Amino acid sequence: MKDFRGRAEARLPSDATVEDRLAFLNDASERIGTTLDLEQTCIEVVDVAVPRLADASGLMVQEGLITDAEFPGHPTDSGALVRRLATATAVTNPDDWDVAFPAGELTVYPPYLPQAQAMATAKTVFFPRLDQAVAEENARAFGRPVIAKVLSGSSFLVTPLRARGIVLGFLVLVRQSSSEPFQETDAALAEELAKRTATCIDNARLFHKERRTALTLQSSLLPAPPHRRPGLEVAHRYLPAGDLAEVGGDWYDVISLPRDRTALVVGDVMGHGVGAAATMGQVRTAALTLAMLDLDPSETLYQLDRVVHRLHPDHIATCAYATYDPATGVLAVASAGHVPPVLMPADGPPVPLPIAPGPPLGVGGGERVRVCETVMKPGATLALYTDGLVETRDRGIDVGIGVLCSLLGGPRRDLEHLCDAITELRRQAGERDDVALLLARAAGA
Repeated sequence: MKDFRGRAEARLPSDATVEDRLAFLNDASERIGTTLDLEQTCIEVVDVAVPRLADASGLMVQEGLITDAEFPGHPTDSGALVRRLATATAVTNPDDWDVAFPAGELTVYPPYLPQAQAMATAKTVFFPRLDQAVAEENARAFGRPVIAKVLSGSSFLVTPLRARGIVLGFLVLVRQSSSEPFQETDAALAEELAKRTATCIDNARLFHKERRTALTLQSSLLPAPPHRRPGLEVAHRYLPAGDLAEVGGDWYDVISLPRDRTALVVGDVMGHGVGAAATMGQVRTAALTLAMLDLDPSETLYQLDRVVHRLHPDHIATCAYATYDPATGVLAVASAGHVPPVLMPADGPPVPLPIAPGPPLGVGGGERVRVCETVMKPGATLALYTDGLVETRDRGIDVGIGVLCSLLGGPRRDLEHLCDAITELRRQAGERDDVALLLARAAGA
């Protein structure tokens, strides 16, 4: 609840000029909808309304919009479950109003109350002076006698919030008995304010719906946390580029192979957002399927290139594919246009693996890439990652890989803490690219 006692904003009179009313609405347009946060938008509305239009204000929104970001199923609904998202007062007894109309209250208004009538008819309901009987009806409906105390003799106005012909909730404006009562001109101004408010609320709803859809998509595409693999400890991170979609084309995977071996995969479909994520899901599924055939890394990437070229001839992707055999310690790695993995031996400094990368996936070159083989001794750590981790606007990939090597070569840490340290550096840089990071450490040290 906002208390505006002491804020020096003059009441807009009922006989205000057209210019004054337009100035008020222009001010409202600038102050409402500054973010795509639904609750903040509602707070901004009552901030505009009090005290310019009213002594007190409250804004109720259908609960389905808040919890599910879904549009109401009916154009009007007097029995809808609504939540009071914001209140504001410019009165001498704000505590009474706070008790009478608590912010956050979830309720259904009885059909005989003005609030329900506004939602049922999609029309403004107002009383130049609210008589004692209506005030007491409100009080009895919620079991709070203080409601009758603050509403008796007040001027009371309820206007529905409509977007796309659907009532999303309503805005309540109240003037105390000592204030000038609402006139028809005030109701018209309140309706225009409610119209602009409803548009902002709908925009916030669409934002949250799209964001939730994107998060659901991402969670379905990225693998679940891998089970501990024989002879191998694994940790991973994914950082999205966008605040809205939170999805992109980067992925990682840890795949069980025959004879207790493990495949480690990191890839990057060019682009960001839902489109890149959808392509990534197909490429990742294809890589997972090919891994089940237990091909060597070169053959796996060769076949994956053919799949990507057929599925998405206009898309390209990079990928690093590695297999690890705990019985021999042999690590075999191949790359299709991907940044080089970094290997940190248990007894030496981290170094990028000397891989000769082939063309990116989707180019369709028809060539098999070379496989780099080395031995991961107990305690050695392998870092697979995407270029968003090491490349920034201010430095090239080689410099970024050097920074990564410095972090890997620092004091020995468990892989989860090491992942956090590496990705935190990227967050601080404020770069806008997806990042996938996969760390694997050979057991035994």
